[in-house]
Amino acid sequence: MPDPVDIIVGRNVRQLRALRRVSQLELGEALGLTFQQIQKYEKGTNRVSASKLHQIAVFLDVEISALFEGTDISQFGGRIELSPDAYALALSYDRLNSTAGKEAVKTILTLMSGEAVESAA
Repeated sequence: MPDPVDIIVGRNVRQLRALRRVSQLELGEALGLTFQQIQKYEKGTNRVSASKLHQIAVFLDVEISALFEGTDISQFGGRIELSPDAYALALSYDRLNSTAGKEAVKTILTLMSGEAVESAA
């Protein structure tokens, strides 16, 4: 049975790879591995070594901590899956420095989804 942390790391690798529109074959070639080995990493079947985690983070242009996001065991199973587009949107939102900008984005999304908007007056 795979360790829950290995499953989460694999899921994060898969999501980040998909977000960047990189195939398992392309990632495997960049790391000197087969696409089957990448599949095993992404399923959590095989553990990823520290050096491979570093190579994956460099290739996908992410902080290595992004590969471990959600590894708090108490959160395991309660984490929702995001599509690559939703994940990209969330990353863009987090990069906004302006509180007003973040509020504007939330207001726009609330209006587009048809939810009631409470006045901040």
